[in-house]
Amino acid sequence: MADHVTATAKPTAGKTAGTKGGGDAPAPDLREADVVAYLKRNPRVLLNNPDLLESLAPDTRFDNETVVVDMQRFVVDRLRRQVDNLKASSDSIISTTRANMSMVERTMESALALLYAGSYAEVAQILQEDLPLHFGVDAIGIAFEADQIPGDAGGVIRTLPEGTVDRLTENQPWHIRPDTEGDAAVYGAAAGLVRSDALIVLPEGEGLPIGVFAVGCRTPGHFDPNQGTELLAFLAHVTRYAVGRWWTLQL
Repeated sequence: MADHVTATAKPTAGKTAGTKGGGDAPAPDLREADVVAYLKRNPRVLLNNPDLLESLAPDTRFDNETVVVDMQRFVVDRLRRQVDNLKASSDSIISTTRANMSMVERTMESALALLYAGSYAEVAQILQEDLPLHFGVDAIGIAFEADQIPGDAGGVIRTLPEGTVDRLTENQPWHIRPDTEGDAAVYGAAAGLVRSDALIVLPEGEGLPIGVFAVGCRTPGHFDPNQGTELLAFLAHVTRYAVGRWWTLQL
């Protein structure tokens, strides 16, 4: 495109359009910068008028003094990039959805296993062996602020001094610690493996004292403070019910 384009109105009946009394007036100059600015302010012009692209497409003839810019190639390349970005976003959404569905399925299976457990020994096996394998973590613990627990629950439940739950969770219903060291009072012998964990508060009531459900992983940053905790909270409360059935619960 030249540095500027001169817009000249069509003469009619011996007069120049836009003049009065037949006098001649210079037509305004439309600069290239004006056209570019207009297209930037109105990006849908070319989309709404695709036929303009054909008229904008450069001639295929070349000479030594003319630089030919293939506008169609630029438009096609841009559309191709947009399609690739949309495809990548779509693939990411599909992968995330599948991962979430898989997590939901595993959570439901674990919840049913806990509900059908017939003893503390079975609950212990589920918490210490099955759940870590299902969820790709290294330790799961459940502890209550209690002086004593049922005699056969020692392999499942741990006791905590009063106020420990609020200290661990910073007085929140749940607390994510992306980079931490495991607490032996919660994880027992597996505490040395934990470098990131998620804590869910188990409220006092129905014969049970306040407690905490903890899920720990050896990889720092495995748990993120911005992640959702709905499935963990659901599993925590199912676990609370499972261990409470042999406590002094009144359901």
